[in-house]
Amino acid sequence: MLRKTIAILSTVSLTVSASINLPSGEDWLDHTTKGLAPYWVMPSAQGEPIGNFPTFRCDDGTLLNVSDVCPELKRDWISPHFGKDFTRMKSRQTFAYGVLYHLTGDPKALNLAKQGAYYIIDELQDKKNGGFISYTQEGKAGLDWQQRTSQDQAYALVGLAMYYYLTQDKKVEQALIDQQAFIFEKYRLEDGLGLAWVLADSSDDSEKQRELVAQLDQINGYMLLIAPLLEEPIKSKWFNDLNWLTQTMVEHYHSKSEQRFYGAIHHKAAMMPNANHNDFGHTIKAYWMTYLTGQTLKNSEWSTFGLKGMKHTLEQAQYQKNFASVSGYFNEQLQEKWKDQDITGWQSRPYSQWSSSWEWAELDQAAMTVSLVDGSMKEVLQYTLPTFHDVWVDHKYGGVGLEPKRTKAFHWGNGYHQFEHALIGYLYSQQVEKKSATLHYARPKNSKMPIAPYYFQGDVIDIDVQEDGTQKVRFENIQP
Repeated sequence: MLRKTIAILSTVSLTVSASINLPSGEDWLDHTTKGLAPYWVMPSAQGEPIGNFPTFRCDDGTLLNVSDVCPELKRDWISPHFGKDFTRMKSRQTFAYGVLYHLTGDPKALNLAKQGAYYIIDELQDKKNGGFISYTQEGKAGLDWQQRTSQDQAYALVGLAMYYYLTQDKKVEQALIDQQAFIFEKYRLEDGLGLAWVLADSSDDSEKQRELVAQLDQINGYMLLIAPLLEEPIKSKWFNDLNWLTQTMVEHYHSKSEQRFYGAIHHKAAMMPNANHNDFGHTIKAYWMTYLTGQTLKNSEWSTFGLKGMKHTLEQAQYQKNFASVSGYFNEQLQEKWKDQDITGWQSRPYSQWSSSWEWAELDQAAMTVSLVDGSMKEVLQYTLPTFHDVWVDHKYGGVGLEPKRTKAFHWGNGYHQFEHALIGYLYSQQVEKKSATLHYARPKNSKMPIAPYYFQGDVIDIDVQEDGTQKVRFENIQP
């Protein structure tokens, strides 16, 4: 479950109910501001100019020095990408700042989100061919436009989507609309299998690939959050595309017999359980998105399908371990609380007893969603949520790594998953405790845009307009 090389123990304190043993809403806010934020608000994280967020940083926050590479980045699957500056990582970091503002109202976080969104729009759009540049290398676009993956095209928008949800910024709205149109026009396949992975072969990718994330990360990255906020006729177009993409994913990328999603379907080898993306993390995200899309589009068949799939996957992904064998990774409070117990963790694949932080976060988020629907999963979450707060977080420098406390900023590692996890966790805990949830927005005065707590629904009980015009909104009755 956890690497024995990790020796740093945290001093995090959890307010745990005697009956359900879950972190409170205040614990989630502390986790966000004290556990996650320090690593991401360092000057080294903010880029030059601010908004040009760097892809590679060491675990102490310092920028990568290719002449003296820190051990956590000295890996054969990371080092070949040194020198590349990835748009998707700037966008994911933009998302993280948006969530930090959403939960705390910190104007500095909102400004960082704006700087990130505007830098992506102003500097990284391909004004000749359309779409966004996947990465730059020595100041130049690193791939021909047809070699850019549709996943990268989607993740260029994840930070823009969060910023627009918070602010209703018209410049960002237009970029979202233009990019969605570009993706669905250029990447839509004639064979009926959804969106293409790439449009032309490169040294790494083939136009023959049919990838789950080419579909899934359009939904996850921007469509599900933004579609309900748009005005007609764009709103109906997005809903139609969302419907088509989800139907494609369920029909062609899902195995009824194995009750999982295939990571890819272009070859039998790509569909095998040990192949790339055939893990519980991608499957649970696909079920979660299908459930939430079903709720948004009022498709009860998808909602039922997604809920059933989440419950099955969560059962398969959990495992039990004697706490004594891993207690050294936990703080003293949890050592005392869980001694002589078996605790539950999440695993990436059957019998692996290991996962990455993003997979742990995705499984937690689905488990919290299921718990809001039917009240189950608390027996598992009482272990997995405090474990994420304590073991995964680097309590010295802040942030969460691919592994516990380690490898925090690289070409796929960034603040996105850990901050989304914190947002879902806060909303979940407030609802479980039957308390209202407070979220911060910066929308124009008298905005008519629908307002809801992220992917969930809730009753607005108060909107407190601040002196600077931003809004402090309280929700109750939060449900997915």
